[in-house]
Amino acid sequence: MELHVSTSGFQVITLDDNETQFNLHVDKHLNVKLAIPYGGIEALRTSCIELEEGASLTILMKNVKQQKNMLNQQAVLHKDTILTIAYWEIEDGASQIRLDVQLMESGAQVMVRSACIAKEQKDFYVKCHHEVAHTKSQMEHYAIVEDEGNYRMEAIGKIVKGAHASESHQTTHVLTLSDHHNSEVVPVLYIDENDVKASHATTLGQPDENQLYYLQSRGLSRSQALGLLTVGYLMPISDLFDDATYHDEMKNEIEKRVGLHA
Repeated sequence: MELHVSTSGFQVITLDDNETQFNLHVDKHLNVKLAIPYGGIEALRTSCIELEEGASLTILMKNVKQQKNMLNQQAVLHKDTILTIAYWEIEDGASQIRLDVQLMESGAQVMVRSACIAKEQKDFYVKCHHEVAHTKSQMEHYAIVEDEGNYRMEAIGKIVKGAHASESHQTTHVLTLSDHHNSEVVPVLYIDENDVKASHATTLGQPDENQLYYLQSRGLSRSQALGLLTVGYLMPISDLFDDATYHDEMKNEIEKRVGLHA
C-alpha cells in the first residue's frame, strides 16, 4: 500500500491481512492524525514513513489480533517536522516491533510511545538517529507484564558529532504482576557531541500493595484493583487524539482486556 496524504485531519485506516508493506508520505505543512488497526499475519510487515518540511503526523499503530506480529518501520523526518508514533500492544499474541527514526534536518522532532500488556513475548527495538543540529527525540514506554510474560525494550538515542543543541530523552515504566516473568529494559545513549541534552530513566517492579489495599478496602477484589491500576498505567497513550469517542474506545478495550467488564 502506498498512502500519500495531502489533506489535514483525522483518519482511521485499516490494513488488510495480505498487506505486508505500506508506505506513508505526508506533504508539507499538513497536520495529520492516523489510527491504523492491523493484525498479525505471522510474516514481516514493513513500513516507511516520510514527512516533508513543516508536516506534523500523529500515528497509532494498533495491533488488534492475537496472531504473531512482526513490524519493521522506518521514518525520515525533514525540516521542522513533528512525528508522534505510538504502538498499541495489548493482545495476547507475541510481537516484534522495530522502529528506526532518522532526524535528517534541523527542527525535526519525534515522540515515540508504546502501551503494552505482555502475556507472551513482546520485543521492542526503537532507535532515534540525530543526524543534524537542533533535533529532538522523546521515548515513553509503558508495559504490564503478566504471569509468565516476556517483555523486552531496547531504546536507543544516537546524537552524532555536529548535532549540537539536540535532545534525546527516554523513559520506560514496567509493572510486573507476578514473580514469574522475564522483563528486560536496555536504555542506550550514544553521544558524540558536547552541547546536547540527554537522559534515560527506568522503573520496573510490582504494584504498590498500599494502593491495592486501598482499592480493596473500597469493595474491589484484588483482580479488579489490579485491573484499575493497569488502565491508569496504560492510558497516557490515549492522549494522542483529541477525539473523545476514540479515547473512550481505547479505554474500554483496556478495561475489557484486564477483565473489568465483558
